[in-house]
Amino acid sequence: MMEKTIEESILALSPNKQLLFGISCVIRMESFLENYLISTNKRCRFDAISQLTDKMLFNCTQELFNQIETSVSSDDIKLVEQIIPDTDEDGRNEAVLAQNAAIALAYCLDFIKENDAKYIGYCAIKLIETADIIALSYKRMSSSDEFVSQELAIQKQLLRMIHHMDSGFDLIELNKLKQKIVQLKVEC
Repeated sequence: MMEKTIEESILALSPNKQLLFGISCVIRMESFLENYLISTNKRCRFDAISQLTDKMLFNCTQELFNQIETSVSSDDIKLVEQIIPDTDEDGRNEAVLAQNAAIALAYCLDFIKENDAKYIGYCAIKLIETADIIALSYKRMSSSDEFVSQELAIQKQLLRMIHHMDSGFDLIELNKLKQKIVQLKVEC
């Protein structure tokens, strides 16, 4: 399902930049998780999730990335596991979109533990699945192909941006990148 070029682009990045791309996938879907948690009266949990996302993002600098495993706690992992919506209980599209965002975040945590780029590829796939749902269920398109190919183009653009970042990028550059990522967030 995933285009080879995206997979190859992910593999060509250094591990800290791979995580940066994975977290950018999460940030682009984060509003679905936030809206879902608000609708299920769990708004307070989103603040913790947002802080965790930022912690992972801002630990992607070369000097901090080496200790990233120690900055992620078992509580962080538990929190993410607890907020993944059960789509067997709640089959609404809102729950599925929130689930995609939460699972992508869980994949980023798996990447930190195992340093396997396949998890970052899974984050990209969750975004493609999200684009598919939005196209068919929210935009009522007869086919999701066009919307999914727009999503793939955005992913390639982000991968290029991250690839071209100086290897010694700092927190200021990460902040700028985050602003760009937020501008590219997926919307219904």
